[in-house]
Order: sequence, then C-alpha cells, then structure tokens
Amino acid sequence: MRTPKNESKKQEAVLIGARLKKIRKEAGLSMQEIADRLNRDFNANVNKGMISKYENGIHEPSAGTIHCMAQIFGVSADYLMCRSEEMRTEENRCQQDGPGQVLKIFTRYNPSDGGEVEKGSVELIPSQWLVGGHEFFALRVTGSEYAPRYYDGDVIVFERRNKVQRERVALVSIDGKDAFLCHIIRKRCGKSIIPLDRRMEELYYTTEELEASDIQILGLAVQVRRME
Repeated sequence: MRTPKNESKKQEAVLIGARLKKIRKEAGLSMQEIADRLNRDFNANVNKGMISKYENGIHEPSAGTIHCMAQIFGVSADYLMCRSEEMRTEENRCQQDGPGQVLKIFTRYNPSDGGEVEKGSVELIPSQWLVGGHEFFALRVTGSEYAPRYYDGDVIVFERRNKVQRERVALVSIDGKDAFLCHIIRKRCGKSIIPLDRRMEELYYTTEELEASDIQILGLAVQVRRME
C-alpha cells in the first residue's frame, strides 16, 4: 500500500480506485467480503478500511494486491490498472468458458473446525458463475428436519455471502456452532432468525445484541439439486 507522491500518481490512483469500486459493485460484493477473500485465499493482511482507501484513491494498491484482486474478479490486471478496456485475457476466457468448477460437498458446516466433507462426491457449477469474484460451496441435507422445502439427500449450492437478501435461505452459525438453514428477517430495531427446522426456536436480536453476538452468515442458497 503506497500513498501517491505526485499529481500524476494521484490521478492514476483515483482512476484505479474508481474501477475497483465499479467492478466490486457490479459483482455485488462488499468491501469486507473482498478483504476477507484477500486474507483467506492469498494470506494478505488487509481490512475493509484499506479497501476503502484503495477505492477512494487515497492509497495505491501494490502490484501483488492488483494481481490477487484480478484473480478474485476474473479480469486482467491491466483492466484493473486502467491500462486496457479489455476485461479478460485469453487465459481468463479459457478459465471462464471451461466446463465448470468442482465443489466439495459438506455434510456438516462449521466455521470453527471447517465441518465435514462427503468423501467421493462433488458437484459441478458453471464457470460463468464465478465471473466477478463470486464463491460457492455445497451442503448435503441429512435428515428430514428441513422438509418440505429440502429433503434428505438434497444438495444445496450456496454463494458465499455475509449479508442477507430478502426471501433467500441463509446458512448461519451462532457462537461458532454447526451452521443451520434459516430465514433472516430485518426488523425496525434488529433481526429475526427463523430456522427452517421447526424444532428450533425463532430468535430475535436487537441491533445492539447483533453487534455483541457471534452470528455469522456463511452463505445464501442459490440452487437445490435433488435426486429423482
């Protein structure tokens, strides 16, 4: 991370920041989600504030950071640096037009220990889904607690997101425990967490309680795959 030293560099940083912000918003990702991806996938040490400084041209990202962001968004580094209007290189096209990406299938998902993966089984998603930096994982439903929406053996594909969207099923973990399926409803002064498992009680958190609680939204359901 560097502070632009002269007027030319300042203008360049502003242009790069504007492009980063544009492509991030088009992908529907938050600054925190980008920081999380950089830290998890590339062992970076960044936070939401640093991403904001990049986007506002206050600091110029290093060549290494640009390279990592280009991989996240599936575009060329030259495009992020405003050196080209061509979003994708031939390598990007080959990756994104290929047969798809293989997802491991979790049978239990836990942010603390990683959960459990089903051996010998995978799901394939189209490569086009990954354009813009989107991430996905799959979860196998075991048992009948989520019926009639989901049945034993169903595979749910999730987009890795930490913010809810209305009417979407979310996978949520509270206090580091095993994740469960639920709806999250925004209220005037907080949020209600409504488990799809009717044996579980509905939970309500005020805004203050949400800030103090360890509630992690791990993903939003985008597709269910059911064996006939």
